[in-house]
Amino acid sequence: MEEARSIHKTLYPISKTIFIETNPIPVKTALGMMGMIKPELRMPLCEMRPENEARLKSVLKNLGVIS
Repeated sequence: MEEARSIHKTLYPISKTIFIETNPIPVKTALGMMGMIKPELRMPLCEMRPENEARLKSVLKNLGVIS
């Protein structure tokens, strides 16, 4: 139970941040930051707001997913 709690505590920030904008925008943006995809969005979706993108980037850096 302690290990599960620790994993949850580590991953909770990304779980919370991934839903700050309409899905799948943050997911595609995160995958783009990780170099896994070209983050193309079709209408009616648009890019993340700059402050939310910065927040997502910060969370990914803190998790060690991006540098």
